[in-house]
Amino acid sequence: MSDEQVATGTELDDLFEVLADSHRRRVLAYLADTDDDVAAFSELIEHVADDSAGESTDNERLAVSLHHTHLPKLADAGVVEYDPRSEVVRYRGGDVVTDWVELARSYETSE
Repeated sequence: MSDEQVATGTELDDLFEVLADSHRRRVLAYLADTDDDVAAFSELIEHVADDSAGESTDNERLAVSLHHTHLPKLADAGVVEYDPRSEVVRYRGGDVVTDWVELARSYETSE
């Protein structure tokens, strides 16, 4: 979802639905912080698990959840490209998505 795509209420609703899950916010924040907006699937598992401090995290279950639920949902929304065969995830969110992710994450960390 590029900046141009977040122009109507429908696209904004889709973005908020994507951001409604903490795992997806963690993935997007990590990708937005990379130099080339690309990460290996294994990096994302490690980051989401590490960033889930205080939560019980089973990395195998997390990997299944990311692969079958969260990354496809992010790809359907157009904020990432996910190639399950190469296990490469590429960020396509743009500045608007990054701004919303940062805002949501700032509220998570201030609690």
